Amino acid sequence: MMNRRKRNIFSRITVIIVALLFVMLTLTLLLTAGISTLIVRNWHVDEDNVWMYGVIVLTISVVLGVVLSFAYSAIIIRASRPYLDALQKVAEGDFSVRIKDSLVFSNLDIAKNFNHMVTQLDSVETLRENFVSDFSHEFKTPIVSISGFAKLLKDPTLTAEQRNEYLDVIVDESNRLVELSESVLTLNRLDSVEEIVKEEYLLDEQLRQCVLMFEQQCENKGIELNVDLEKVTVNSNYKFMSQVIMNLLSNAVKFTNGGGKIDVTLKSMGLNAVITVSDTGCGMDEETKGNIFNKFFQGDKSHTTQGNGLGLSIVKKIVELLGGQIFVESKLGVGSTFTVLLLKGA
Repeated sequence: MMNRRKRNIFSRITVIIVALLFVMLTLTLLLTAGISTLIVRNWHVDEDNVWMYGVIVLTISVVLGVVLSFAYSAIIIRASRPYLDALQKVAEGDFSVRIKDSLVFSNLDIAKNFNHMVTQLDSVETLRENFVSDFSHEFKTPIVSISGFAKLLKDPTLTAEQRNEYLDVIVDESNRLVELSESVLTLNRLDSVEEIVKEEYLLDEQLRQCVLMFEQQCENKGIELNVDLEKVTVNSNYKFMSQVIMNLLSNAVKFTNGGGKIDVTLKSMGLNAVITVSDTGCGMDEETKGNIFNKFFQGDKSHTTQGNGLGLSIVKKIVELLGGQIFVESKLGVGSTFTVLLLKGA
């Protein structure tokens, strides 16, 4: 569809340029013919001066052709100048530039497409800058913590209990750095994925195995874990889907207190398999819900809960790569429900 649209635009531009060339040639011929007629009417042409007549007509034709060529070139250059200047600014990193279509190329939506492109580029640049800033912050925090506690360990008066406590903090912060690095590398790999290898397997069995890994955690926290899975066969990527399911279950367990409940369901609805993970945890306000899939965003602004804000970004990226969709419904103090729509077919 996009290639057809591009070919249509290029064809229309070609038609405009060819039409202008035809007009220029026609004007040259008409003017030459008109001037030649005037010369014939006012100057007797015979065998002795016919060659001079031919030279004059040829000269007039050449002069008119050159003049009209310059005029044609000026029109095309003037019509193209806004686009060329805008492209130069974009090449220099200015994504704030916007243009309007010139009269020659009006109704081709070139300016509209260009403005949409620079808007997207500006958005990507902003995301890149925010990503670098957030990553630097997230990376710096555990390093500062490790450095601080390592210095404290140099104190010879520390008790064994204090020393072990500081070492535990260093180990935890080191693991946090490892997880952060792995998450960033995962995002980078997902951004470069062009085609995902899929296989046919039972999605309900995959969900059941993932849920089993969290049974002990739920039991230790006193969380009720309910599972309702229909038998559904999908053509998807097992490894990627495991990452999606594990992340959603991990978040549900993390943000649900003792006495709470987690429900995991799988249903077949037409062409889609519908996975829902619901919890009666702390829930989210509207601001948090609107940003939950953004890189490095954490609903817990105090950062007291473990995480780096990349898990749900990875989940959303994977679901989209698999041709699916993910939605979240949440109410502060009530709980959250994540719903994944996944195509069952190829």
